Amino acid sequence: MSNIGINGHIVTPSKVIENGTLVIKNDRIINILTPKVLRPSFDCTYDFRGKYLYPGLIDLHLHGVLGEDTTDGNEAGLSTIRSYCASCGVTGFLATTVTEDRSRLTRALEAVMKLRNTQRPGATILGVHLEGPYLSVGRRGAHNTKFLRSPDISEMAEYISLGHGLIKRVTLAPELPGSLDLIRFLSDQSICISLGHSEADQETCFQAFQNGARLVTHLFNGMDPLHHRKPNLLSFALGCDEIAVEIIADMIHVRPEIIQIALRCKDEDHFIAVSDAVRPTGLKDGEYEFGGEQMIVQNGIARMKSTMSLAGSTSPLNKCLYNLRSHFQLSHPRLSKIGSLIPAQLIQMDDHLGSLEINKIADVAVFDDQFNCHAAFVSGVKIF
Repeated sequence: MSNIGINGHIVTPSKVIENGTLVIKNDRIINILTPKVLRPSFDCTYDFRGKYLYPGLIDLHLHGVLGEDTTDGNEAGLSTIRSYCASCGVTGFLATTVTEDRSRLTRALEAVMKLRNTQRPGATILGVHLEGPYLSVGRRGAHNTKFLRSPDISEMAEYISLGHGLIKRVTLAPELPGSLDLIRFLSDQSICISLGHSEADQETCFQAFQNGARLVTHLFNGMDPLHHRKPNLLSFALGCDEIAVEIIADMIHVRPEIIQIALRCKDEDHFIAVSDAVRPTGLKDGEYEFGGEQMIVQNGIARMKSTMSLAGSTSPLNKCLYNLRSHFQLSHPRLSKIGSLIPAQLIQMDDHLGSLEINKIADVAVFDDQFNCHAAFVSGVKIF
């Protein structure tokens, strides 16, 4: 296959190489050239001078876009989601389900498995994130109460058996009966366990961490607020240096002043951004289905019609990174870790994804200063 050169400001985990060139052969990055190095001839050159070359973004929490949802179990819908992600610079994502009955979750997993075996262009479905169904009723948020249930290892084993390595992440409430047993089971399967939609106290959260939990789902949302005499999931997430947290950085789910606290509490290796994008993303305000209930979108803010609780975001991940950049002046290298490298580490794919480094797969996103996506490459192939 031909050699490809991509020119632009190359964002690595440690620095920005201005006016550099990524050299790609087959699906891998084989060299990173600085401006002073004599350029070899390439079979194909893409010139994005003045733009930033990021590792393709990895969204670990994305339900749907453009009227489609992972839980629909629709291959055509998943293809639409993949194409939209690519247009946002997201080259890999976890197709995220919402709490549903066993048959619908099974159908969703089967659809993902079938689509993963095709070669259609678009962002890569890296696996599935099961958000629920083992969540707290009191902190269910947008999840449908009638489908919530206690942790069930046999049910989870059935999902895992549908496809080797398909399930990469599970969000659950650690205080539910059987949760710690399930966490140990999932940890043995090398699945990322995330604590969320929970009313747990801090001791329970620490036990979950000791048994294998490594992430907290949408920090501040779906959990009890901070109380100075009742340490809980939130105090654990902010106070435990070794647990990673995700933030929905649309500046709606969490106010900038509160995100600033999280940034001060968590080091740069334990903080990621996610979109938590839902079906209305990319569409107009209106009414949409989510988990068997109705949501209302007004001014781009999605809420459940019955409770008016927030119901995911309509901001794609590239816009979330722009929000972090504009509000907190985070550096490009740190943003590349927040949007790519640390997510890859959490699902144990950082040996080949998540950063622009020699020998890694050439997943690349091209952004301007406002994080508008100008191009996306998956395995060295331009898909947007």
